[in-house]
Amino acid sequence: MKNKGVKIALIIILSLIIIALINFMIFAIINKDFKVRFSLIGFGNNTEKIFEKEYDLEQLDTINVNVSSANVKIEKADVEKLKVTAYGDKDDIIKDTITDKELFISKGNSKIFIFTMFYWCDEEIIIQIPNDCDKNFEIQTSSGDITAPNLENNIINFMSSSGKIECGNINVGNIKTSSGDVVIGNGNEVTLQTSAGNIKAGNFTKLSAEAVSGDVEVENIQDCTIKTSSGKIVAGTANKIQAEATSGDIRINKIEEYCNLSSNSGNIDIETLNIIENSFINAKSGNVKIKSKNDIYVETDTKSGDADIKNNNRKAELVLKITTTSGNIKVE
Repeated sequence: MKNKGVKIALIIILSLIIIALINFMIFAIINKDFKVRFSLIGFGNNTEKIFEKEYDLEQLDTINVNVSSANVKIEKADVEKLKVTAYGDKDDIIKDTITDKELFISKGNSKIFIFTMFYWCDEEIIIQIPNDCDKNFEIQTSSGDITAPNLENNIINFMSSSGKIECGNINVGNIKTSSGDVVIGNGNEVTLQTSAGNIKAGNFTKLSAEAVSGDVEVENIQDCTIKTSSGKIVAGTANKIQAEATSGDIRINKIEEYCNLSSNSGNIDIETLNIIENSFINAKSGNVKIKSKNDIYVETDTKSGDADIKNNNRKAELVLKITTTSGNIKVE
């Protein structure tokens, strides 16, 4: 019986080794452009500067960075050239090419450890740009954060699979992360998406924001579409707003022109409403409360809730339709 147990243990160990070797072979085939080395054990801090190079801005229109497991940071400085500095394991490889005025930066992990013990490596790519840089940025990382300063002269596309994206003021851009927060300053037109994180944004002309399982908080916006599946929506002043929360509250300080709000299982609270177009509010299993409104007619429909409307002008040209399934409606 004892020998049988030893044999079973050996079979399990051999199976794990075979599976590990197969994974290493697959990794090597996928990353055939890089020289892959296998090491038995990794120990301690292995962070080193592995790349540093400057580029003339006249040669570039777009900076494209695509890395798997590194943080990407954009910094501004009183310089004339663009500078890229990379940190990682000494055997990692940075590839840079310029094609049609687009700089491509990629990083390959050239060393794979079979075992690691107290091992770490701070992988980071720093892009230093002049203060007045107006180039476009395409940044993508699988498991790293992206941070950037004000990029008001640039068009940006940031994407991270499992990292946080933080940026200052921007003009136009798309920002997407699968499992991280999005924090952004003010700007003109932007699309924000996160699957498992929160979104926080400042003042925008046009905004589209979607969080699958997180909160969305914005300040003052002229035109916006906001959606979240399992989080709340909080907004400052909005001219036109369409907002949908599947299982969260919607709270808006002021609506100036138009709204179309919907919540399946949350409350909708509005401090001040001054619409100039017919608007709609629907809360299936939550309450609707408006503390102040302009001279409009509020049409209500609730199946198992109460409706209390103050100063309701039935002859008004503008109509706000509010419906609930099992919630109360109160408009002052």
